[in-house]
Amino acid sequence: MDPLAKLKLYLVSSDPGHVGLRMGVRVMLTVAAVCLALFVLGRWVPMNAPSYVLGMITAIQGAAQINDPTIGERAVTRVYAALGGFIAIAGISLVESSLVLVDLWLLIVIFVATYSRRFGPRWQAVGVFTFMCGVVGAFLRAPERDLVEIALALLVSGVVAHLVRNYVVPERPSRDFRRVVAGTLSLSQQLRQLIGAVSATQKDMRWNDALLIAGWLRSDIRMCQNYLPLKVEGPHSERNSDIVLRLLDLQLATETALDASSASALRRPEADPGSVKRELDEMQEAERKLQDAVAQLPASFPEGASSVPRMPPAKPLPARGEWLNDAQFRLAIQVTLACAIAMVGGRLISSDRWFWAVMAAFLIFMNTQSAGAVAVRGISRAMGTLAGIVLGIGLATLVRGDLYLTIPLVGISIFGAFYLARISYVGMNICINVAISLIYGLVGIFRPELLVLRLEETAIGAAAGIFAALAVLPVRTASTADRAMNRLYLSLKQLTAAIINIGADQQNQSMTAAAGAVDKAFADVVKAYDPMRSFWAMGTAEVKTRNPLRRAYLLAHAAHLLEHSFRQTRPTDTELQELAAIQDRLAIIAGEGTAADLPASAADDSLKEHETELAIADEPVRYALEIMSEILRQVEAGE
Repeated sequence: MDPLAKLKLYLVSSDPGHVGLRMGVRVMLTVAAVCLALFVLGRWVPMNAPSYVLGMITAIQGAAQINDPTIGERAVTRVYAALGGFIAIAGISLVESSLVLVDLWLLIVIFVATYSRRFGPRWQAVGVFTFMCGVVGAFLRAPERDLVEIALALLVSGVVAHLVRNYVVPERPSRDFRRVVAGTLSLSQQLRQLIGAVSATQKDMRWNDALLIAGWLRSDIRMCQNYLPLKVEGPHSERNSDIVLRLLDLQLATETALDASSASALRRPEADPGSVKRELDEMQEAERKLQDAVAQLPASFPEGASSVPRMPPAKPLPARGEWLNDAQFRLAIQVTLACAIAMVGGRLISSDRWFWAVMAAFLIFMNTQSAGAVAVRGISRAMGTLAGIVLGIGLATLVRGDLYLTIPLVGISIFGAFYLARISYVGMNICINVAISLIYGLVGIFRPELLVLRLEETAIGAAAGIFAALAVLPVRTASTADRAMNRLYLSLKQLTAAIINIGADQQNQSMTAAAGAVDKAFADVVKAYDPMRSFWAMGTAEVKTRNPLRRAYLLAHAAHLLEHSFRQTRPTDTELQELAAIQDRLAIIAGEGTAADLPASAADDSLKEHETELAIADEPVRYALEIMSEILRQVEAGE
């Protein structure tokens, strides 16, 4: 495959639903519309410089961070965000004469903004919005007389972002879902053809291309799953479950075809060309079933799918004696300390531009679960800043502040940053720094030394964040992955319990909810292992993640086979016996029981099940139970 074709395929597979495209356009239009609105408003109400700066910053945050499921919920979140941002700015204005009090207030804002993540996505968005207002306000230190204009700018920014988000560039889940599925099927077909060519020609380069495309396909399958509600009630429940199962079928067929092909591609002794052909046929059949299942969905799905009531809100404070074990409290301590270190280090380099260091220290903790994830984001941010500054210096020198060249280039850079946000954190930071370089050239303050200073501040902030994540109440990546796998085992235990109970009372809703919990736990496992699969992991991905992720995937697939099989039928006595044995073994592996709790007959079966076929007539059920038994045997044996 030539490099140009590979790049085109990568771009298509990275954003098959045009989610990144829509986000880039939305942010670019929101920033332009807010700037225009503030300029027009300035004809009647004199707007100060801090109002324009905060208006543009909050326009970006309002377009990118606020993603509640309904228009009404997004409006409420914007109100909370604007209030939080104004309080952060007003507090700084009240103490702006004292540098110590400004720093102390900003650290309080950072702690509260981070701690608020425990209350869900809405408050995470409000926290990030408030932090950005606070750190920019600490840099600008606007006097109290400017607060009215700043409040007006926040109002304009919120209203414009809300209109653009909901009416100019709205979400279309049903259309986007079908685009993602179509892109996934297209990628699967290309992978299937490439695997066939590999098995015939035994060209190592084609095998490498196949592995690369397989990684993109896995990502697209997860993207399809992300569009589906985890828990659904009503007429859409069975259809939703069927789509999840078909996606898992496609991924299983893909993995099996890759394994069969690897023997031929790498010229292993166990190579069997016939098995490759059979697995490719299975892969094609999985594609057809997924396409047929999506074709039977109503036009509004998944927009018309009604999710069950949400989980109750989190407790505002950790339990007594559990403060240091509480994930959100530990995170708030880490982020606040990282920002404090960045604040000190940043001021040692520059008394004016220190806020770049604080922003870097805060932002690398976003959407992370472990110290490894923070380290990966910190390195990526520093590398992206370096590359963006080099490119930005070149572009700013070429255009020399020309208005008609700079404005389009800034727009393209802003679009690129948010188009790449889901694809490449490094790429996003490159585009952001190019935009900053061009804006500096436009306002007449461009100097290469200033951009080098930005790199230094970013490096200090990233280093402070990595240090805090690794040295202060650290959450190890391996521990996070182990806990995620443990939650998967517990969710599978709950599913088996729900199926056993259905045999008596047909409580289908509890089984559907349990299957949704398995999906959520599986997604957490994938996310927990992501830092180990990063480029910066220096080649450890294959060793540390391949077997655990494969087991997690197979367990999720087995869970959906069981849920799908028992929707309309009750388990037989033999199936109930096997489910109960697996439930006991899952409890022991998850730490909820001991080997003494496992009946002797079940303990003997656990050693023999992988050698003999289960005496169950229903093939999908037998297959699912065999998968679970074999994986549990491997875990119990420490393999």
